[in-house]
Amino acid sequence: MNWLSPVALLLLVAGSGYLFLRRLGPLLLSMRAAQPDPRADHPGQRLWGVVAFVLGQRRLLRWPFSGLAHVLIFWGFVVLNLEILEAGLEALVPPLNLEQQFWWGPIAFAQDLFAVAVLTGLAVAALNRYLLRPPRLRDSDQRDATVVLVLIALVIVTQLGLYSTQIAAGADHLVNLRPVSAAVAQLFRGVHGEGIRAWHELFLWAHLGLVAGFGVYLANSKHLHIVTSVPNVLFRSLEPAGRHLPLLDIEHAEHFGLAQVDQLTWKQELDLATCTECGRCQTHCPAFNTGQPLSPERFITDLRDGWYAHARGQAPPPSYWMRQEGAAAARPPQAGQLLDWSVLEETLWACTTCGACVDECPVLIEHVPAIVGMRRSLVLEESRLPKGARSALESLEQRGNPFGMAAESRMRWAEGLEVPLLADHPDAEYLYWVGCATAFDESNWPTARATVAILRAAQVSFAVLGEEEICNGDPARRLGNEYLFQTQAQEVVRRLEARRVRKVIASCPHCFNTLAREYPDLGGSYEVIHHTQLLARLVDEGRIRLREGAQGRVLTYHDPCYLGRWNEEYEAPRRLLEAIPGARLVEMKRHRNEAMCCGAGGGRLWTEGERGERVNRVRVRQAQATGAGTAAVACPFCAIMFSEGITSQQLPIESRDIAVLVAESMGLEYLPAGD
Repeated sequence: MNWLSPVALLLLVAGSGYLFLRRLGPLLLSMRAAQPDPRADHPGQRLWGVVAFVLGQRRLLRWPFSGLAHVLIFWGFVVLNLEILEAGLEALVPPLNLEQQFWWGPIAFAQDLFAVAVLTGLAVAALNRYLLRPPRLRDSDQRDATVVLVLIALVIVTQLGLYSTQIAAGADHLVNLRPVSAAVAQLFRGVHGEGIRAWHELFLWAHLGLVAGFGVYLANSKHLHIVTSVPNVLFRSLEPAGRHLPLLDIEHAEHFGLAQVDQLTWKQELDLATCTECGRCQTHCPAFNTGQPLSPERFITDLRDGWYAHARGQAPPPSYWMRQEGAAAARPPQAGQLLDWSVLEETLWACTTCGACVDECPVLIEHVPAIVGMRRSLVLEESRLPKGARSALESLEQRGNPFGMAAESRMRWAEGLEVPLLADHPDAEYLYWVGCATAFDESNWPTARATVAILRAAQVSFAVLGEEEICNGDPARRLGNEYLFQTQAQEVVRRLEARRVRKVIASCPHCFNTLAREYPDLGGSYEVIHHTQLLARLVDEGRIRLREGAQGRVLTYHDPCYLGRWNEEYEAPRRLLEAIPGARLVEMKRHRNEAMCCGAGGGRLWTEGERGERVNRVRVRQAQATGAGTAAVACPFCAIMFSEGITSQQLPIESRDIAVLVAESMGLEYLPAGD
């Protein structure tokens, strides 16, 4: 091709680069002008995340079949990038003759090997998408997926053609290290001279053209994640998982929450551009799986479509749920509007903030902060929230708890126990933070009483705040009323500082997470331990002994979201249950990080869904399906939801807190006389 070859290559690169940047440029400019979000700390830890989640494909391999296909395709392209560079150099400065270099042999073998790996991965991916069709893929863009699969296959086929024609022409001295290409070269037997050179040139330019076209197509495809996944993982949040909500500067904020495109941070926009539409998030979403109008995937793609349209000066499309129902908007959307157009109000209130979507996402998109951010806008700027949630927050503000109970009734659970008050025992090692759901819901009183009995038996120094305890603000924060959360939290911090509290025991995972993970932002730093963690430690140290058996008793355990997924505590509760003599622990199909939420998180304990089935009833049936007679819980919210689910469906299973099971195994008396 003499001098025309380099010119053609430069024109191809320049043209494809121009088209790619023309489409992507507005998005990059939007990210540059977006709200700040500092993400440059701990570079070593960030780079290790890229190794684990991108190179190691850690989360994709949770799904072995499709995960293996993706690993083959991904690593195939990592290796084949060298081949693309080689083809470009051949077009730029022919002849290249890398095959004559002794060090090229292992690379040549790897290229052939990974070409087959990519084609195998494509076959598995096609089988999964078009024949097996798992539910998570049924709403995905089949056209886009088909185009990408075909483009990748053609890139590999032309690569094999490139090397096979070299072998057929006798120009590749590494024939023994390219077994696949050598086999393909048999198709060109009898083609010699100018004929084989013409075939080689055809494959070379077809290959380069396909690579360039693939790059241009990416800017309009969900497969843009090929470009954005590495930076998205690199700039992931390094905060403890439970500290997932940013502190809102109430005093200086120009707006409260997220309602418009220009209120997105650059990292949130990067999240939107990185969604692979794989559906793994919605597979584990309790709202989506019970027929409610929330899919974490559609939430992200609806926001993405609204952002793309605004950045490119186009009218935003309506949300997925509006299209599904054929609903008409009351009025056309304003420029950059996300709330009430790209995302509907009822979508936001369906979320339990369980974090399953965040935990499953292979590219580490942060759904929950965006959802709560939009709730903040609804609540703080427009005073819009469900009736039950409104009543709970009004009660929290007026009475110090979301249950509408008087402070004088906070210690009713302790009648007859003579529980020490911190005001009278300032030197107590631990503050036992009882929590509103335990203190005010009578069905949870046995949990607090059993915990107190165990602590006494183990001679643990503890006390409670009694009527001084108020809600720590967790429901307000999850429901979007950041102002009320901060008001409550600041008052709690003031009271704990006045009592010189440094160690806290919490029976409620929501209280545990808020006190341990979120209070440091407001000046409250404490050593917080969940009651199952402390009880497991006491068993390990021999300070309590489980003597009385439960011969033949079959138990199953429900992982609370704010203890398990958000704080990665899965072992302590299980160690306790397995230590009960004669009891047998069986796991639900969905357990540990894949456990289904009980439905109470995110303030949903105080709201009623208008659509779909109640989440707790589905979860209780999952527990009952194990054949267990007892569902062990470690959260008062979960206990309330399990109790309702069991009673309403008349299921042959009971629900008991782990502290109650431990106290009974120790032979302790913890219930009032006559109960």
